[in-house]
Formats: sequence, C-alpha cells, structure tokens
Amino acid sequence: MGSYTRKPSPGQLTIQSAPQAAAQAIREAIISGELRGGDRIIELKWATRLGIGQPTLREALHELEHQGLLSRLQQRGTYVTKLSPEDYRLIQEVHIPLETIAIGKAAENMTDEAEKELTTIVNAMAGKGMDDMDVRNFHDCDVAFHRRIWELAGNEYLRDTLEAITFRLFVFSVVGRWPGNPKALSERLVAVQEHLGILEGLRTRDKNLARQAFVKQTVQYWNMQYGLNLDEEELSFPAQHS
Repeated sequence: MGSYTRKPSPGQLTIQSAPQAAAQAIREAIISGELRGGDRIIELKWATRLGIGQPTLREALHELEHQGLLSRLQQRGTYVTKLSPEDYRLIQEVHIPLETIAIGKAAENMTDEAEKELTTIVNAMAGKGMDDMDVRNFHDCDVAFHRRIWELAGNEYLRDTLEAITFRLFVFSVVGRWPGNPKALSERLVAVQEHLGILEGLRTRDKNLARQAFVKQTVQYWNMQYGLNLDEEELSFPAQHS
C-alpha cells in the first residue's frame, strides 16, 4: 500500500529493494526540506546521486506519485506535490472521523504499557524534538504516536486505511517545522500540546472522552496552523453508551 514502511515485528528483517530505497531517500529529502512543494525532480541528477539507473528511479517516482508526494505533469516532468489549505481540509474531513473510531477503540484497549509508550513518545517530542535542527526526530515521533494508537485499535483495515489517508499529512505537515521558519518553534510547541491533549483523553480509557479530546485537539490545531475552519461539532461522533 502507499504508505510508510511499517516497522517490523521483533525478530523480523526488513529488506528494501532498490526502488524502495530510492523512494525513501526522496521522502527524506522532502521531510528535511531539501525538496519543497513545487520543486521539480531532475531524474538524471537523482539517479546519479543515488547510484541507480533511471528506470529504477522511475519506479521509485511512481511509488511516490501513488502516495501523493509527487505529481507528474504531462510533457513537463515530475514535481513535489504542493498541498493547498483546501487539500488539507478535504483530507481532514475523511481523516478525523476515521481516526476518531481508532481513538475510541484504543482508549478501551489501553494498557499501562501502551500508556507509558505514548507518554515516552510525547516527551521525546517536547524534549529533543524542540531542537531546531532535529525536525526529523519530531516528525518520527508524530508518526509513531499515531501508529501506536492505530495498533491499539486492533483493526488492521482501519489501520491501513489511516496509513493511506494520512500519509501526505505526515509528510507535508513538516513544512512549518523546517529550520529557518520564524514560526517553526511555536508550531512544534502547539503540536506538542495537541498530542498531550489527545494522550490525556486516552488516559481516561473512556472511548467517548477520548474521542472528544481527539476531535477538539485536532480541529483546534489544524484551524490554528492552517486556517481550515473545520467544524468540531460536524466532525464529532455522538457519544456511545455501553
């Protein structure tokens, strides 16, 4: 599926093919800010840099295009996708209701160990992730936090759907976190507060309270950072009683 390579279970080995490794290298360049929305991918340059042939590189580009990170324009080449606020809004209209389901299930399945894991991830975001030169660490923590919740939900179809839908959000949300952006630190601080709020909801182990916290924190963050005007009430699930 078009998503991040899922972390292997203990004892498993993950072997990447040449196209997969090339795709990962270009993803890293997008995450780090080396490549930005609207930048053209020069095939010869990247093939030479990665030490691969252009046919192999094209396989990698096709994968990234499928994931929504690149866009191929006929007779013009391949460019890094540039999402507009409207794109973000449309993705969130699908993402928030689906992750709300996962949040409710995760709250019911929460364990002391899982709570400790999620707390460690958020602490890492608030600690070293605040380093202006460690955007990648912050990004990895963000991804790990949500993936752990999806795993706790215990529904592989829901997990895989969320992976596919939120992939672009994970990658392109680092735009405001790149070094040199005068608002980078404040954006990361707001993101940490968002994750702390979501975690507090999960700690209640009550699906309704957890869902309410998630929707509130997520809508507040995206409205504040991207001006999406998402409607919290419209995106909320009605409370469910056992």
